[in-house]
Amino acid sequence: MFGVIAVLAALQVAYGCSGDSFSATSYTTTNLPLATETAIIVEFTADCPDSKLAAVIGDEVLPVYTAGDSNMVTLVKDHASLPSNSYNVDIYDEAGIVAFKNHAKDASVEAPKPIKTITVNHPGVSKEGLPIQTEFIVMVASLLVWWGANSIKAKIFGINSTIIHNEQYLYPMF
Repeated sequence: MFGVIAVLAALQVAYGCSGDSFSATSYTTTNLPLATETAIIVEFTADCPDSKLAAVIGDEVLPVYTAGDSNMVTLVKDHASLPSNSYNVDIYDEAGIVAFKNHAKDASVEAPKPIKTITVNHPGVSKEGLPIQTEFIVMVASLLVWWGANSIKAKIFGINSTIIHNEQYLYPMF
């Protein structure tokens, strides 16, 4: 019996995940007008052959999605639920997430150590750019150009800016 346990432990060490082989990048939502919710996205590569990974952000257990050699975990909540802060993303393998869930249910159970902890700095969301929308600025500029061109046209043709009651100006012929 002891031999079987030793072999299983050796296989876990040989084929399990180690925190040394991780590299991670992260993205968080920062632009308030373009997003209705805050997203925290962490993409990482890990040398974890044939193991299902899970992540914990705060107290929320999230699945880790695998695409080729890279893994990704995503958390999306409203802006008030994810204020500016540093968030720890704890990565667990199958055995680790089971131990984490047991620890969450019963605090007397020892908390497992994650394979890797990735720290994501979320600066918060803010309104970036000008206080006036650029569409409004373009509209005002185009109206000013139109007004200026119309004023110059009126001076060239000698048209008074007052209301003209002559029929030739009411129904122009082209």
